[in-house]
Amino acid sequence: MKKMWRVIIAIVLIMILLGIVGVAVGFLTGADTARIYQTAESNSLISLIMRYYEWILQIIQTYKTAIFG
Repeated sequence: MKKMWRVIIAIVLIMILLGIVGVAVGFLTGADTARIYQTAESNSLISLIMRYYEWILQIIQTYKTAIFG
């Protein structure tokens, strides 16, 4: 069990390090912080889940309207 946690922590730290390197390279190439934030926000998993949730709610509303008038 301890080995599994070590692997998980190692993977998370590597992902954080890659994120930091990506942002640093972005700054070195002249990126704007607003652009970095916008790109991260538009591609986030939470944003994707919220879009699917809203889509499902629209479908349910359409069916309610069709069935109940």
